[in-house]
Order: sequence, then structure tokens, then C-alpha cells
Amino acid sequence: LIAGMVLGSEAFAKRLRQALRGNPREQPAARVLNGRLSWEQIVATLERAKGETWAQFSQAHGDWARDAALWLARKRGRYTLPELGHLAGGMDYSAVGKAVSRFERRLIWDKQLQSELTAVEKQLSNGHA
Repeated sequence: LIAGMVLGSEAFAKRLRQALRGNPREQPAARVLNGRLSWEQIVATLERAKGETWAQFSQAHGDWARDAALWLARKRGRYTLPELGHLAGGMDYSAVGKAVSRFERRLIWDKQLQSELTAVEKQLSNGHA
């Protein structure tokens, strides 16, 4: 049983996911079936995009990548704020929430950030994580 919806092998579920049509925002079942991005996938993709390790950019003041990781994990990985705090190295969940909110607001006006995030999301969607 996969995602509480599909009975079959993992290979079968993968083929089904690839053929899936629907709007995950409007259809929660489609979102569940698409699977959850792992923290490791998100971090690895950002490391490749930045050319730096998580240890380097997660501690750099003003660097967009740490907050992007938190935002992606919250939106695409469906992690809770406390889970993200733990994964990000012991951040308090309220600090994670602030970082996610701040990043989301910045996405509205920062065209360069939108471009960077689009490239990262494309890599994640293509399975190059």
C-alpha cells in the first residue's frame, strides 16, 4: 500500500506517479501520491546550485539558500516546523516559521531569487536530487 491509495509494487506506483494528472493544490490525494521530498534531496540540490556545502551556506548571514531549504521542505516536503528546526541544526520552530515567512515574502519581489528557486525546483522535479 503506497500513500494509502495504491496497492502494488513501488515500480508500479512510480509509473502511476509519472502518469498522474491533477492539481496537487486542489487535490490533496494527488499531493500525497506525488510523495514527499526528503530533506536530503532538498539540501543536495541546493548544494549543487550554490556550489557550497550546507555547512557553508546555512551559517552565512543573508544567504538565501538556508531559508530556501526550509521553505521547500515546508511546502514540498510537508515537514512540520519542529521537524525542520531539528533538521536545520537545532533551530527553534518559531525561528523556522519566521524564516519560511520571510522567504515567501521575499519571493514576491526578488526576481533573481525567483529565478534561482525555479532552477532548484526544476532539478527537484526532474529527480536530479
